[in-house]
Amino acid sequence: MSNEQLTVSNDEKKANGTDGIIISDRPVWEHTFGELFAILGKRLISLPSKLFGFKPLCLLIATWLLVRGHIRDWIWFSVLVIVLFGVVGLKVLAQWRLGEK
Repeated sequence: MSNEQLTVSNDEKKANGTDGIIISDRPVWEHTFGELFAILGKRLISLPSKLFGFKPLCLLIATWLLVRGHIRDWIWFSVLVIVLFGVVGLKVLAQWRLGEK
């Protein structure tokens, strides 16, 4: 598929009543059981990130582990950055070098 086929304008999204995410061009009944299982699995994996309470729960658990002495402060800070900034925060953490300015 080309980028033009993948790009959906906001007007088209409103007209279609969708969020612009297209999993497949085929209807559900034309998928094999394995394909449907894979789609369901991907949605289940992404579900916690869509839940409102998941990120605060991660931060609460990390804070509890820090207070109990099970993790070090830099691990808690990493969790905080990831919770606040998501994948972008993870990429920033991965590029940090200790001692460099």
